[in-house]
Amino acid sequence: MPLVELFVSERRSPTERRRLADAVHQALVRTVSIPENDRFQLVRTLATEDAFIDPTYLGVERTPNFVVVRITLRRGRTDAVKRALYQAVASGAAEAAGARPEDVLVVLVENDAIDWSFGAGVAQYVPQP
Repeated sequence: MPLVELFVSERRSPTERRRLADAVHQALVRTVSIPENDRFQLVRTLATEDAFIDPTYLGVERTPNFVVVRITLRRGRTDAVKRALYQAVASGAAEAAGARPEDVLVVLVENDAIDWSFGAGVAQYVPQP
């Protein structure tokens, strides 16, 4: 159900990008309890000059080797679950691809069941009456 978009520095190799995507997926499986086969991810590379990421916002020291993770998912997780997800993504990215946790920015975009169609023009989560 989540749609994950990863925006990474072009400095990251295809292997690192795959490992980052795998780490984010495993974090979602462990913390948000999504099914293992519920994987919809897009990875985009950006040149340093195409990403304007403040290097010190909120006291976090960031390098140009960024990882931005935008996760669109259905509404309803508690603050504790969201915090666990942020931690799991940052630590997983560090373990899987050597990303500094400080360079991992995560944002959640929540919506409702009717906001999803997985194909065929049908809102599978909200069947027609």
